[in-house]
Amino acid sequence: MAVFGALTMCSVSMAQALPAFEAASVRPAAGGMDPTIQVQPGSFTERNESLHSLVQWAWDVTPPQIDAPSWFGQTRFDIVAKAAGGADESQLRLMVQKLLADRFGLKVHKEPRVMPVYVMTLAKSGPKFQESQTEGAFVLERTSPVILSAHHARMTDLAQGISGEIGRPVVDATGLKGRYEIHMDVSPYLIKANGGEGQLDVMSILFTGLQDLLGLKLESAKQSVDVLVIDHAEKSPTEN
Repeated sequence: MAVFGALTMCSVSMAQALPAFEAASVRPAAGGMDPTIQVQPGSFTERNESLHSLVQWAWDVTPPQIDAPSWFGQTRFDIVAKAAGGADESQLRLMVQKLLADRFGLKVHKEPRVMPVYVMTLAKSGPKFQESQTEGAFVLERTSPVILSAHHARMTDLAQGISGEIGRPVVDATGLKGRYEIHMDVSPYLIKANGGEGQLDVMSILFTGLQDLLGLKLESAKQSVDVLVIDHAEKSPTEN
């Protein structure tokens, strides 16, 4: 307990020293739109996102790496925040950490836990996607139910997306450190329902399509993973 207490105290003191936004508005979500996070130099905008999603983005972890109360993924918020200068994405993540500490009283600590994971590695064919030729933040597009494109995607972004689908941490072991343009047409993995519309076979996409379409594969393993434990958070933010 003394160790965990020290970790918690450390996380609080770190939050106090983090860089802060010059101005920020935090409100209950207006609703009526898909959850989105938009990042530009010096600005952070999110619509209709839960605290769980905000913590995931701010600490750059997969969904199963967050140990939070059940309500954490329910209430949704809209946030518009501006930095004094042209803060980059890594700086904005730290600013969102401080914003959550200041406005929601968020207190966290990290602790290692051994758990089942999937390790994402390169298949023998190598990657079937190209490095981004322009700078920019991660953007996910779905032009149709079966076509998914990601721009300026890190392998970490892809691992987090897969983790959210299968409910198990995905560890990036590809060795790829850049940002990439990823395009997936998953129509071959469409299962025709009885007399109805087709449904995507998500598990086939992740364990077969990932290798066929992107040159990546998942392997089951057990590893020690850092888990972000939510020690305290208020359900409503302080006033703007």
